Amino acid sequence: MNQFVYLFVVISNFFLCANAFTNTDSLNIRRTSLLINRERYTTELLMSSDGTLSRKNFFEKTLSLSFFSAAASFEGSSPAHAKSKGEPVTKDSIKAAFQAVRDQLESPDGGVNRLRAMIEKEDFEEIMEFTKYYDLEFRKAKIVKARRLLTSKEVKERGLYLSNSVTFDLIGMNKGARPGQYDIEMVKKYFKELETDVANFLLLEDTIDFSVYDL
Repeated sequence: MNQFVYLFVVISNFFLCANAFTNTDSLNIRRTSLLINRERYTTELLMSSDGTLSRKNFFEKTLSLSFFSAAASFEGSSPAHAKSKGEPVTKDSIKAAFQAVRDQLESPDGGVNRLRAMIEKEDFEEIMEFTKYYDLEFRKAKIVKARRLLTSKEVKERGLYLSNSVTFDLIGMNKGARPGQYDIEMVKKYFKELETDVANFLLLEDTIDFSVYDL
C-alpha cells in the first residue's frame, strides 16, 4: 500500500510541477497542492509499521518527492518572496523565528523537553501519539519558517537537510514506541539525534546576511 501511495504522489507531483513551470499565474495554487501531498506522504511514513528504518532509505524514498515539492516551493522560500508577501522582515523578526525553534529545544515547556519526560517514564503510548503530530507543530510551523529566512544557497541546503532530519528522527521514535516494538533504546537513539539536528539548525542563524533584506 505504501509503495502505491508513494508512486501515486510522485506521478501527481510530476504533472503538477510540469504545469507550474508553464503557468506562472497558478504557481501558488500548484505549490500548495504539492506541499499538501508531501505532508500526506509524511503521515503515511509515520503510520507505516513495516520495513526497516534507516536514514539512507528514508532519504532515498523521499528524494524524488522532495525534488518536485522543492521546485514548486522555490518561490515561497526565497528572501525576495518573503518581502513581496508584505511580511516585514527585520532583525527582530528573524531573531523571533529562530527563538521559537530554540524554545522548543530548551524551554522546560518546549516540545523536546515534554518528549524527554515521556521517554524517562517510558510512556510509549504518549510518545507514539506525540511524535505523530509534532512534525507539523514543530518542523513545519517553526523550523520551516526560520529556514526560509536563510540567505546563502549552501546554508539553505543544509537547513533543508536538517529540517528533513527532524522528520526522520520523529519517525524513528514513533516506530520504537509502537505496540509490539516498545524499544526504549531505539526511542532514545532518535531522540538524541533530534536534539543534535535542532541544535545544528540553530547554528545557521549566525550565517544570515542581513543585507539581503536591506537591514
